[in-house]
Amino acid sequence: MAKNSITGGGRVYGVMGDPIRHSFSPTIHNKIYEYMNEDAVYVPFHVLPDGLERAVKGAYALGIRGINVTLPHKINVMKFLCGCDSAAAEIGAVNTLEYTDDGYKGYNTDVIGVEHTFSLRNIELKGRSCLLIGAGGAADAVCYALLRNGASKVYIANRTVSKAYAIKERLESGFDTEIVPIALGNADDVRGVDMVLNGTTLGFGENKHMLPVSIDLFRKNEIEICFDVIYTPWRTEFLKLGADCGAKCINGFDMLIYQGTAAAEIWFEKKFDKDFLYKIRNELKEIFINKEGKN
Repeated sequence: MAKNSITGGGRVYGVMGDPIRHSFSPTIHNKIYEYMNEDAVYVPFHVLPDGLERAVKGAYALGIRGINVTLPHKINVMKFLCGCDSAAAEIGAVNTLEYTDDGYKGYNTDVIGVEHTFSLRNIELKGRSCLLIGAGGAADAVCYALLRNGASKVYIANRTVSKAYAIKERLESGFDTEIVPIALGNADDVRGVDMVLNGTTLGFGENKHMLPVSIDLFRKNEIEICFDVIYTPWRTEFLKLGADCGAKCINGFDMLIYQGTAAAEIWFEKKFDKDFLYKIRNELKEIFINKEGKN
């Protein structure tokens, strides 16, 4: 397949975050554009929190056709958009911006990434009792995926409990799932859960060696599944602990891939078939593993 070439008429896409150097998204999207033979390029933008509004307005003025938004901007960026789709509005966070005549419109494709991650492994979410760590933008999408797919109960543990209550108030009326906000310090005391999901940065960057929960949680519960939104390092301390305790452990790589392909579907008004998604996911995984030296 011919490699995509950039011309004066090419379209620009990108990702905003802080930090951003670690992001694998440019590799994902530029590989997608290569497969699609599109005259387009995807680049990273390091945007500090106090520069977010200027960055969004500047990107729009430059005609950047689509932007992914990552930590820590997924919630605050909503203030600078012309609107959101219904799912993003319910979730309360966006990760994908689409250029429109009125400004950028927000979407949340993270929830699609979460759903594809579990579907790929034939893991049923319906009826599960879950402990979700975090109440930020990534955790919001994970929670929405659990609710939309029929989890019976979701504990949301966060340092600032009011943020967990905000998710409960925003989402509980639309689903049958019981939502129980708790303080992060009480997460190890939860009983009766079979799935634990980390939606925080505990285990990433300067927090690389930190754990969102301790072994006490595993001693008190029969944990079957551990999921971490983090994908670098490939195996966080949380996933290592889960594996040592006999749980099936999944990192955030597939969530990243499939939220990216879902964003591209929005920007290019296309629907990728399963064969395309599977092929590009496997190729990107090989690239990532070779690049990071993971196994």
